[in-house]
Amino acid sequence: MFTKLFTPMNIGDVEIPNRLVVPAMVTNYCTPNGFLTERYMEYMEEKARGGWGLLITEDYAVCEHGKGYERIPGLWKDEHVELNKELTKRVHKHGSMIFCQMYHPGRQSNHNINGDVMPLAPSGTKDPMCMDLAREMTVEEIHQLVKDFAMAAKRCKEAGFDGIELHCAHGYLLAEFLSPYVNKRTDEYGGCFDNRVRIVEEILKAMREQVGDFPIQVRISGNEYVQGGRTEAETYQLARRLEQIGFDAIHVSNGVYAARAVRQIIAPMFTEHALNMETAMNVKKVVNIPVILANRINEPGMADILLDMEKCDFIAMGRGSLADPYLPKKAKEGKFDQ
Repeated sequence: MFTKLFTPMNIGDVEIPNRLVVPAMVTNYCTPNGFLTERYMEYMEEKARGGWGLLITEDYAVCEHGKGYERIPGLWKDEHVELNKELTKRVHKHGSMIFCQMYHPGRQSNHNINGDVMPLAPSGTKDPMCMDLAREMTVEEIHQLVKDFAMAAKRCKEAGFDGIELHCAHGYLLAEFLSPYVNKRTDEYGGCFDNRVRIVEEILKAMREQVGDFPIQVRISGNEYVQGGRTEAETYQLARRLEQIGFDAIHVSNGVYAARAVRQIIAPMFTEHALNMETAMNVKKVVNIPVILANRINEPGMADILLDMEKCDFIAMGRGSLADPYLPKKAKEGKFDQ
């Protein structure tokens, strides 16, 4: 029935048992100081029971005041590691792999969430949705953030995760540095393409110093769908650079918080199916690492066709995993209607 959906494929040196991915989705199930809860671990484990090949956690904070939501998990201190060891153990018991997504929200946050601390961004601007005036990061703060990501990566590996997803999409801080939509800096971190990519290169290098060849993939928005934001042409240039500097896979999504409704990060049901498929296919043409496609792919048959057409190598299916955590097992057994 399916030609590629249930075939294994590697990301770095980790074999993913099938092509179905649970993308990062915020639950707000954790504690305000970044510790996992039993509810969160059970939520993740249920998807592993259901047969998803790769689970990507919701965005982990790498520093205490770098949260976009109050109750997201964190890896900014050693004390966070132990509960994450329990999470990865539970997921592995069912044969799934699990990657930890790491991020900083940048200006897409507000002071109420972060202990009355003003949001940070490449430039002092307001996000049109969150509306807190962000403070421009100093070079010293950028260097500290690079160290924060590196130490979070070290803790991630210690906790038993199979890899990392660095969040450079959806208008969060690293996406803000990459995009002229927000980045108005005139120093070595702003302006030309090379300068805007610099912080991501520095973070990846610092992570590699801590974790070696551990799989690290990157998530990007193929088109930000805002005036002045990145569009597909620069995305293809960016994808090639991201492979060159050492990422193991690229996860193609779309949008920022301020994108119009039909092109939102979480696309509404009146957006066309697989809206990012052509962008992902073109990214696949310019890189030699796996490409993950996300957004508005809602059922296994559609996913398998997209893989067969070589639009991508993996399919991220958020709504499907929420609607039925057991979707992969049912599809594989021909019981999808149950």
